[in-house]
Amino acid sequence: MMKHSIGVLTILTGGLLLSACGNTKEENTGTGRTLPETIPVMYSESEAEEFHNIPDDPLCDEYEEVYNVNIWDAEQTGNGRPYGICAVGDAIYVCDFDESCVVKLDKSGNRIASYGEYGEGEGQFRNPTAILHHDDLIYVLDQGNHRIQIYDENMNYLREVVYRGRSFSENVYFQDMAIDADGTIYLSVWESSDIRTAVYYISEDGSTNPILPRIGGVLAEYDGDVYAMSAFWYYQDYVELPGRDGKVKCFVAGRGGPCFFLECRNDGLDQLAELPFGYAPADFCIVDNMIYAISVRMKWEGADVQINRLSMQGELDSAVYICETGKRDDSNILNEPLEYPWYLDVVDDDHIYAVDSLWKTVYYFEKK
Repeated sequence: MMKHSIGVLTILTGGLLLSACGNTKEENTGTGRTLPETIPVMYSESEAEEFHNIPDDPLCDEYEEVYNVNIWDAEQTGNGRPYGICAVGDAIYVCDFDESCVVKLDKSGNRIASYGEYGEGEGQFRNPTAILHHDDLIYVLDQGNHRIQIYDENMNYLREVVYRGRSFSENVYFQDMAIDADGTIYLSVWESSDIRTAVYYISEDGSTNPILPRIGGVLAEYDGDVYAMSAFWYYQDYVELPGRDGKVKCFVAGRGGPCFFLECRNDGLDQLAELPFGYAPADFCIVDNMIYAISVRMKWEGADVQINRLSMQGELDSAVYICETGKRDDSNILNEPLEYPWYLDVVDDDHIYAVDSLWKTVYYFEKK
């Protein structure tokens, strides 16, 4: 992962417009638009500053307080660093990245059991990230062991899917997962600085295969199809951008220009919609033909966090929750990885779970 000062500026460049140079191979998206396979970007100093100052599209600035917001901290949940989350009946399962286990919570957020420990054997984990409930089974992305472990709904071990052929740079890993109706498993990387960043699918022989165009982002399944939201395009250049104390020369990688809502296929990503300019998706779910998405927009003084409903055409519908800069303790933000994940699980419009891994917090939104 990039150093903190670089990471700040990388995320702050969310308003950059894409200007490609050289030749780019383009894929037909089926929507009358094209997505380039790679996006090499070269900016002059004046262009970089101009692009940097383009305002984001306004997101929801108010919402009706129709949910009870329950906040469960690490002391209550017993999580070292919560990552993926999924609700199964009356149980909530959360991946603990630091402690290499899966924690079971009750409906009040109390820890009632844990499964696994650090290791490579059956039922052991090395920094698990995503967890999901699919066809009455629980899948855990045991990314440190390059496998997906499969359990029944009571977390009894059943089998594993081992994948191979993909190794990233330090602190870069598969972070999200989704499964289509045919049982194909898709993995994604929420990162921009590694050239291997992409959405991948696992073949029957266990190989991981990148899907073009290369994006970093998050995944969700709906009605048997797998969808992605792009958080990063892979591109790079060194530019000077405005910083706290004048201009800072930084490595610009990803989060340039608009982000997209896409459908995943083995032969490519099909663009379905363009998200509001400046939308920074950290995770999303689709329920009843509506997208529920988390946007995390970093600023020098902290982060604006929103959970929004969007249409399948990418249009903002309403806000479920808004946490503005200053209302969340971001005092330690520069001492933590800025490209930290959020995870989301939407049971239905009345019951929504979210995980803020940076502050080791689980949110439960229950409609009043």
